[in-house]
Amino acid sequence: MSEREQVLLETGFVLHQRAFRNTSQLLECLTVAHGRVGLVARGSRAAPSSRASRAGRRSASPQRALLQPFVPLRLSWLTRGELGRLTHVELADAPYAPQALNADSLYAAYYANELLLRLLARGDPNAAVFSCYSRCLAELAGGVRVARALRFFELELLGALGYGVELESDAVTGEPLAASRRYRFEPEVGVVAAGAPRGDEATYEGRALISLRERILDDDDSLRAAQQLLGTVLKAHLGDRPLKSRAVLRDIVTRGL
Repeated sequence: MSEREQVLLETGFVLHQRAFRNTSQLLECLTVAHGRVGLVARGSRAAPSSRASRAGRRSASPQRALLQPFVPLRLSWLTRGELGRLTHVELADAPYAPQALNADSLYAAYYANELLLRLLARGDPNAAVFSCYSRCLAELAGGVRVARALRFFELELLGALGYGVELESDAVTGEPLAASRRYRFEPEVGVVAAGAPRGDEATYEGRALISLRERILDDDDSLRAAQQLLGTVLKAHLGDRPLKSRAVLRDIVTRGL
């Protein structure tokens, strides 16, 4: 029998929730010290109507109002095996208010959640991932341009997972990136100087790559280059199955947000 573990007041966020059995929810959460965890929240939703009528229409647990994405929480649970049982939840302090996320920022935040669910395995703690996710939510709630906040999140997330893109120098020559040169990205190599054009091969201005590296991205050209480059890197790790939130988000970014 696997060893039972008790975790108390761990800081975390709900990334996704779905109905589980009659009145419970299955939560996917991101936490500081335990990484992504799967938790069962018993009695956290209302019973189905057919049963609720026989049971006096029991209401959902007060927990349900807290167990929402983007709300900073302190979570306690008992676990034995892959899934834990949520035993307590309360609000945690945060440098932003979740209700400050407007419609476009919410779509962007759901995109960030989907990325994490696709790229993170359960039970693999990574404080750097938690940090860049928290910062992304704070920037989105604080009115930072959606495209800019997401590009920084993608860049930091890739780095935290060990898939970072080297933007200091040419991967072949070792020379520092030059703002006036054009570069291409080779997945198994990195950023290298672009020679003669190769059909529809994507190339990037050194200025745009430096802007991404220095966390500037203050113009549309640099933002588009960053989106294309980071999208290429992410696709190599996500596979062919598209992200559900990508199409909606692409429309938001096209509108210049």
